[in-house]
Amino acid sequence: VGGDISMLKKFLDEGAVYKNKDGNVVQPLEFFKAQGWNAMRIRLFVDPANASSSDRKEGAIQDLDYVIALSKDIKAAGFKLMLDFHYSDTWTDPGQHSTPSAWSSMTVDQLKTQVYEYTKECLDKLNKAGATPDFIQTGNEITVGMLWPTGHIYASGGAPKGGSWDNFAGYLANAIKACNEMCPEAQIVIHTEMHAASDVIKFYQQLANYTDVKYDIIGLSYYPDWHGALSVIDQTLTTLESKFADKKIQIVETGYGFEWQLSGPKYDFTSTYPLTDEGQRKWTADFIEVLNQHTNVNGLFWWYPEYTLNNIVFKGGSEDWSKNFTAG
Repeated sequence: VGGDISMLKKFLDEGAVYKNKDGNVVQPLEFFKAQGWNAMRIRLFVDPANASSSDRKEGAIQDLDYVIALSKDIKAAGFKLMLDFHYSDTWTDPGQHSTPSAWSSMTVDQLKTQVYEYTKECLDKLNKAGATPDFIQTGNEITVGMLWPTGHIYASGGAPKGGSWDNFAGYLANAIKACNEMCPEAQIVIHTEMHAASDVIKFYQQLANYTDVKYDIIGLSYYPDWHGALSVIDQTLTTLESKFADKKIQIVETGYGFEWQLSGPKYDFTSTYPLTDEGQRKWTADFIEVLNQHTNVNGLFWWYPEYTLNNIVFKGGSEDWSKNFTAG
């Protein structure tokens, strides 16, 4: 149990101060550990200097040097580490999986080699820094593929023009090969999301046709504001456990607000779970109760727990880091 804390180093470097609900200053990693968390997740971009200014402002800033520094702190604090390779210079999700700028002119075969070499190099540097990951995501929210256009796919089979499942599976296989060579004890996570719950099942069924793509954990993003009621994730987990009984399952991203909904919500559960501290607590407790009904589920990561808009003042479009952050 833990969270994706990819912005923590940036916030601390900028002078963020974290406090608990009683107003006492806390050190974030110590605070999280005291709550019973034992694992943390970090995203990694190839060269986020190429990301748009708006994407960088939203947090697409984690290059390898940044990730090594934060990973060392996480491991030194006694947490397990999940490394989330994006294989892009910026955000990847169902609507975007851009190939890194430096790789954009490569052929499919060259990209397969590049994915292998890049993954191996990153993990080698993390190993040497004493920050070996325990879990590795070979791609972020890859329900529709990665490294577009050549790795663009449809979850139910087939692909848009320019993409193919063979390409996509080849990229995954080469990433996993590097992971197995550099971090043989790490567990491999294949991460999808729930924008169409039926596609999750179809995706892993299609992937099973590629026997060289060997992985340990089905990773899911689930946000009720976008993906629906707890019954939706409950049924999805039941089906996954039935069809892929040899795989563990982790919720690698989730969250529910205590002040506001996510942007562009499709669903509104505020009558049951108000946007308050207690509403958030109740939703989380009910979600965990659902997860505990599924024996294959063994992980839960909260999205962005290191950040809250409390006490941040925007000046000319940028945050005023002199203001305190509040944790807890």
